Amino acid sequence: MLLQLPVFGQESEQLSPKEIRHNRPKYIQAGLGLNRGSMRDFATSPVTYKGVLMNYSLGRLKMDSAREVKLSARFNHGAYRYKKTEGIDVQSKSFQYVLYLNYYRLYRLKGISNDKWNVKLGGMYDVNMDVRINQDLMNAGIGYEVFNTFFLSGKVERRFERREMETKKFLFIKYKAKPMVTLFSYQLNLPVVNNTIRNGFSYIGNESLNTIPLFKGYEAKSFSGVRFCSELAYTRQMQNGNMYRVSYLWDAYAVGESFNRFEMANHILEFSLLFHLNKNTQ
Repeated sequence: MLLQLPVFGQESEQLSPKEIRHNRPKYIQAGLGLNRGSMRDFATSPVTYKGVLMNYSLGRLKMDSAREVKLSARFNHGAYRYKKTEGIDVQSKSFQYVLYLNYYRLYRLKGISNDKWNVKLGGMYDVNMDVRINQDLMNAGIGYEVFNTFFLSGKVERRFERREMETKKFLFIKYKAKPMVTLFSYQLNLPVVNNTIRNGFSYIGNESLNTIPLFKGYEAKSFSGVRFCSELAYTRQMQNGNMYRVSYLWDAYAVGESFNRFEMANHILEFSLLFHLNKNTQ
């Protein structure tokens, strides 16, 4: 009365969501670069200050073709200068200190992505605080603001991969091309909500020396001003699994009314190393 049937067992190649998250490549990214920027604050002076700031960054990145998550911090410091010569030389220097905290998540759009082109969409949150010190403005010489913005983010990535050693020729010179992975990417961030914490008019401080009125007279505003930023990057994977990246980052924003309008633009050229943290899971 019993019917015997053969049964075959095999390991499933389908990974669980937990295993996929665990195996997703993780990196520590450390970067160094220069920021060619400009700043104008009508609350204290209508002139435009320009200069080059030092740029440092440190972040943690989880990235594969399906998802990308990054948490990073960026610090800029240096001096912006204003100089005008029309018979009389007028010079002024403003020291800049800017801290950025950034977090974003991007997800692959499967319908328009393939092995070579990868399109991702998601969101980004960025908050930064700047401090400016300009002795030429005397008791209006210290200014500071806080900006935070929610962005809608999109990224397009082109992948180039060589899986095996190849022999190539340039003119009459033969050489061997090693296996490699190269990524070209462009990420654009469009503002959804821009918030500011900023002085209502000017930065003149008349408080006593015994008090520290850090944000006295400041106003917090939502949906204030506009901000855009983007990143163009070249990323190359090395033989040991680590990567290096050369990127150009652009960030520009403007807030306030005509009498206290604040404008800043940053053009950052950065070189960074990405250290692979979970090579043993690959």
